[in-house]
Amino acid sequence: MRPLVKLSLTAVAGAMLVAITGVEAHKAITSQYTYNDDVFPILRDKCGRCHMEGGPAPMSLLTYNENGGAVAWAESMREMLISEAMPPWYADPTGPAVKNSHALTPRELDIVVTWAVGGTPRGDGTKALAPLPAPAQWTLGEPDLTLQMPAEHTLGPGVIDDSLEVTIPTKLGEAKWVRATDLLPGTPSMVRRALIAVENGATLAVWEPGDEAIPAPGGSAFHIPANAVLRLQIHYKKPWREEQDAKSDRSTIGLYFTDEPLSGKDIQAVTVNGPKDEGDALQPRVFTGTMTAAGRVLALRPSLDQPYGSLEVTAVAASGRRVPLLKLRAPRPEWPRRYWLADPVELPAGTTIEVTATPGDLDSGPLMKPLNFPLQIALDVVPQ
Repeated sequence: MRPLVKLSLTAVAGAMLVAITGVEAHKAITSQYTYNDDVFPILRDKCGRCHMEGGPAPMSLLTYNENGGAVAWAESMREMLISEAMPPWYADPTGPAVKNSHALTPRELDIVVTWAVGGTPRGDGTKALAPLPAPAQWTLGEPDLTLQMPAEHTLGPGVIDDSLEVTIPTKLGEAKWVRATDLLPGTPSMVRRALIAVENGATLAVWEPGDEAIPAPGGSAFHIPANAVLRLQIHYKKPWREEQDAKSDRSTIGLYFTDEPLSGKDIQAVTVNGPKDEGDALQPRVFTGTMTAAGRVLALRPSLDQPYGSLEVTAVAASGRRVPLLKLRAPRPEWPRRYWLADPVELPAGTTIEVTATPGDLDSGPLMKPLNFPLQIALDVVPQ
């Protein structure tokens, strides 16, 4: 496998800010779109949950030029949008529909890119931008049970990123059924991703900053035994401006309970593992697994070992009929997530799950260093 290029956000960001200073006045204005009227609403609605002051992204895009602002990052935005590295939402609109899409529409993409290459005009400077709504503490409202990390985790001066795995006792006196799970970061600017699971049990949430907690479809839920222990895995990364500061976090898990499904069956995982040998990193990888029992597929959780140009998951019946389950475009390993299907799919026992992963550009995008993730696809299924 070719080594990934390691970038320094500090160096890149500093160079960009220096280069921007004094240059804006010499740009030719060719864009009919302006930041205030056209670009800001898109950045606010599609990027603002992360790219806000104090957010998990390394820069805010919700000002025109304050502390750099969107104008300082215009060229970087163009590159990330064209390469499809950002926003980190990879569901291909030509594939099966998934819930809560964060993708930019073709028109939104055209507006931002045209503005970025067309002189980045501000528009009416006297026009006040719409105030930003305060970030919700919990996207689904107050949880039924909150569980805080047992202690703060600190990244000292000069420590840029780190990973933590802790166990948290639920102290539940009886078994519970969970419809949704969320995470409330203690320090949002440093919490980059998290995985929440029952120890030796179900994966309750694959959390990314900016995502909403999505309840399981009606009639389905995760099962948590009495006195269960949760396992929380968090990856931390400081913004480039805070790399030399000590930063601490003590995040909180939120559980949302529901009634036991009428079927009495809980959501379970069917895992399809990719090839263990690396092989040629540039050649498509095709691997399969089998549904040993009939089930209703609710969601899929890809784990990637490198950037891919595309990834397709297809159910193949014994008759040869092919049913697409998930189609991703330019997915990257540093942003794992659970894709909830808008329309769950019923599959009989013996169905083959076929995965085709076509490698992408290994040197593009924001990946900072190799990630030791396996190549696999997990299907969240309710047995029938």
